Amino acid sequence: MNYPLTLAKLLGGLLLVAFSLTGHAEKKVTQVTTAKLADITFFQTYTAPATTLSLNESRVSAETSGKILKIPVRVGDSVAKGELLAALDCQENSFRVTRAEAGLTSIEARVTLANQQIKRTKSLIKTSSVSEERLNQQQADLQVALADRSAQYTTIAEARLNQARCLITAPFTGIVRERLAGEGEWINPGQPIIQLIDKERLEISAQISVDLIDTLQQTDKIQLETNQGNYGVAIRQVVPTVESLGRNREVRLQFTDGQALPGSSGRLTWQSTQPYVPADIPVRRDKQLGLFLLDQEKARFHPLANALEGHPARVDLPSNVEVIMEGRQALNNGDSIEQAN
Repeated sequence: MNYPLTLAKLLGGLLLVAFSLTGHAEKKVTQVTTAKLADITFFQTYTAPATTLSLNESRVSAETSGKILKIPVRVGDSVAKGELLAALDCQENSFRVTRAEAGLTSIEARVTLANQQIKRTKSLIKTSSVSEERLNQQQADLQVALADRSAQYTTIAEARLNQARCLITAPFTGIVRERLAGEGEWINPGQPIIQLIDKERLEISAQISVDLIDTLQQTDKIQLETNQGNYGVAIRQVVPTVESLGRNREVRLQFTDGQALPGSSGRLTWQSTQPYVPADIPVRRDKQLGLFLLDQEKARFHPLANALEGHPARVDLPSNVEVIMEGRQALNNGDSIEQAN
């Protein structure tokens, strides 16, 4: 037997088979289906709990002492700025105003008399009937009277102010939350009578995860959903602190379309500005999640940054690119493909 010839034929046959298999592999084409990115993406919706807060929640207090004559408002009433909340017995303050005004009349008479005396003395000095010392004394008396008149004006103003303080009015438009005193009760300065909540100057407070702050700041439409309805809102301020336990940041927002009632709770809702693909579409290649795209009869792998297994993934591709759907699990980057009929 010619062993060298037999071995040469065997090697030749193996090379022929290997070449045949290689040629077959190079010609292997995977059939796939594709879809436009716009047809498989969606915009992620986020929610967070939120509460409507009043910027003014005041305990309206008395500024003078007295007995409460009436409190014409009740819990839940809406009141306008300047509307009467309570009236005190102002008889004593009225007496003070009367006494102060009477005192002013007396002082005005002293001023008038002093002026007349000075005028008369000046005429007598010309005839040497009186001394310069008398004129000086009368001018000093006039200065004292003028000073007393100025002080009396202040006394009258204070008396009238205390009289006005007997009528306690709403410092802003709001809602009566609580009555803290009753009619017939004696109160002192600083003692609260009515708790009032501002119903016009409102803000929304929401706790947002630090991971979602960017999505909230980038969106152009934010809504507050409550049992009273839905309201458009806009960010006023992202508070520059992070809650250590929940890893949240407080966001303060303002109403742009209507207003909820103070104290209302609801949920803040907004959508991402970038599209997402469902969690089951990305595939993993080389420790990265991504999409296979149709690129001139080739499969091109496009990694998705920050994509996580089992979560929708954000994409930053044109909406008209073709994404490989069926057949993607068997593909590798650069494989030849053809679309199935």
